[in-house]
Amino acid sequence: MKLRPFLTSFILLLLLAACAEPQTSRITLTLQEMGFSQNQIEVSANQPVTLRLNNKDGYAHAFDLDEFDIHLQLAAAETAEITFTPTRSGTFTFYCSSPGHRAAGMEGSLVVLP
Repeated sequence: MKLRPFLTSFILLLLLAACAEPQTSRITLTLQEMGFSQNQIEVSANQPVTLRLNNKDGYAHAFDLDEFDIHLQLAAAETAEITFTPTRSGTFTFYCSSPGHRAAGMEGSLVVLP
């Protein structure tokens, strides 16, 4: 009989853990000198991701991730944040759509793990 309170507490703890909100991954990318501070980012599917984008240059940049319909314009020295939840796994290209920037190598990969 002394085991019953322990088992009840244990089951309640498991139920609470199952109901917990998913942890948000926070990633900071710096956009500078025709590049991103990270060329590859790994995240997990179905887990929220917050991207913080810091444009360190004296001219505008963009951040585009077509597969997740993310398209941001950043003015010179601007910082922006976006939160999204990738719902499928795979490797997806992000890039700067400002004229000539992608051709100059301003792109990277978002790897979404299952």
